Amino acid sequence: MAERMAVMKHMAESMKTVGEMLNGRREFDAIAVCAGVAALHENRHQARKQFSSETKDHASRASAAVWEKPDDFKAELEGFDAAIKALVAASETDNLDEMRVPFKDVGQSCSSCHEQFRLSE
Repeated sequence: MAERMAVMKHMAESMKTVGEMLNGRREFDAIAVCAGVAALHENRHQARKQFSSETKDHASRASAAVWEKPDDFKAELEGFDAAIKALVAASETDNLDEMRVPFKDVGQSCSSCHEQFRLSE
């Protein structure tokens, strides 16, 4: 569980860093953006592994729907994968404007999954 929480926290930190640059709250740094996007790309693979049947009975913020609706959860993960891949491609242009829509899509994918598969605090 600690590993899953660490992966999710790392993805949230990457989203924050990239988002702040895209929103002008932090100076644009192409290297930091690429590192943040690369971390998202890597962590998406880790996140998928973190929701095995072996972890379903452990206390966490994951709702039972993760395991009760595996096809829906898989579809959310596939949408997240596609959004991340589009963001990776956009980040390779070093153009902020090219990254805005794919970044927004990644954020919407995160929100959609959390709404369906994460318990509220």
